[in-house]
Amino acid sequence: MRIFHRLSAAAVVVGLVLLGPADPASAATTTVDNATAGRFTASTGWGTSAWSAQRYGADYRFATPNTTASDAAWFKASIAAAGAHLVEVWYPADAGYNSATPFMVATTGGTRSIVVDQRANGGRWVSLGTFTLAAGDYNVVGVSRWTSQPGYVVADAVRITSSTGSPSFSLPLPRSALPRSEYDDPHHDYPAIDLPVGTGTPAYAVRSGTVVVIDDSSCGRGINLTGSDGAIYTYCHFSSWSVSNGASVAVGQQIGLTGNTGNSTGPHLHFGIRTGSTRRCPQNFLLAVYDGATPPAASSLPTTGCFYVSRSTTPVVPLG
Repeated sequence: MRIFHRLSAAAVVVGLVLLGPADPASAATTTVDNATAGRFTASTGWGTSAWSAQRYGADYRFATPNTTASDAAWFKASIAAAGAHLVEVWYPADAGYNSATPFMVATTGGTRSIVVDQRANGGRWVSLGTFTLAAGDYNVVGVSRWTSQPGYVVADAVRITSSTGSPSFSLPLPRSALPRSEYDDPHHDYPAIDLPVGTGTPAYAVRSGTVVVIDDSSCGRGINLTGSDGAIYTYCHFSSWSVSNGASVAVGQQIGLTGNTGNSTGPHLHFGIRTGSTRRCPQNFLLAVYDGATPPAASSLPTTGCFYVSRSTTPVVPLG
């Protein structure tokens, strides 16, 4: 992997803002506040507060962690038509709140759990991702108390925006985590890229596929994602995984949290693409996704011109 020398100012931004519709206002949008009549349910274990100025509406709900039961608070929404929907949440952030709050989304493929750091990115809409939802009036988004981390978990408001179609590609990190210029940087000694983000930043599946977990001294905790195109998309240096070995994942699904495991001297995400045993430069792929364009096929990506040091003549052993 990379001996890492820098960490940009943007790297410390930890949040969940996934590449979504270019203009959410042009699509059907439903917003549900915790105070919306008949749209929010929670047990007596959840309190009500108006303490933070970052709240959405008049107040928000909060609860202490519970390591034995979920005791989820739920937001109910009316979904007009089945299909892809961008799901966003609003919460006030505070250093004393929970750094690993489990949010749950009731998708057509089952309930998906997304961990959110509620110590950061408060007072704005934060994306959980794009999910396939069924039509109907039901509990769509939940906030669970089941976390081992200290600090209040908070339920404030959710926003659900329909999409004109399921996305085919995603950035490997929240769009807000890095500027476009970081996706054009060369790697140090072979076709790949190192993306400077702080530990705990969500990592996303760039396309749908099947994952194989990596856990070794070089990559550290990582993932090999075999995409629906047959190419392998490699992620390294996770602090933790969000999916299990052999799982099928959707585009934009959280697959891990970034970190500094393996052969790494600073928190970052190592990302690579290969076709067969041939490593490809991922920069053009990532720039296209960032720009909202269809990226080039993995097999057409270059094998040179994206690293500093001449490659050794020793064959590269594919990760995983």
